[in-house]
Amino acid sequence: MDFEGRARIHSHLDIAPLIDIVFLLLVFFMLTSTFMLPEAIELKLPESSSASATDTIPIVVSLNQAGQLALNGSNLELVQLRQAIKPLIKQNPDSAITLKSDARTEVQSLLKVMDEILAAGGTNVALATLQK
Repeated sequence: MDFEGRARIHSHLDIAPLIDIVFLLLVFFMLTSTFMLPEAIELKLPESSSASATDTIPIVVSLNQAGQLALNGSNLELVQLRQAIKPLIKQNPDSAITLKSDARTEVQSLLKVMDEILAAGGTNVALATLQK
């Protein structure tokens, strides 16, 4: 028996708005997420059993095995270090200067960098290590 008064209800699911919402969410999360910035030079930090974490955000000087130098992620030469670090030290004289040196770096290169930091007025210098 086929009744004329009732029409068949066709259920049709439109997927286009769902795709629009998914793309909007994707764009939203891509724009609002923060990404970890890579270090300017790759380092393998030495290990220490007496290492401790600090709460302050220090000035970071990185030195790799090849002698490449970076200040807060920006590459520079050793002769430029003193002039680049002076304004940062004057801005916050009590800030710690963390020296991240590769475990295979020559001691002489490390001492040259430390001498430049001390000549610029830095007094609170700490070596970064990995905790065992």
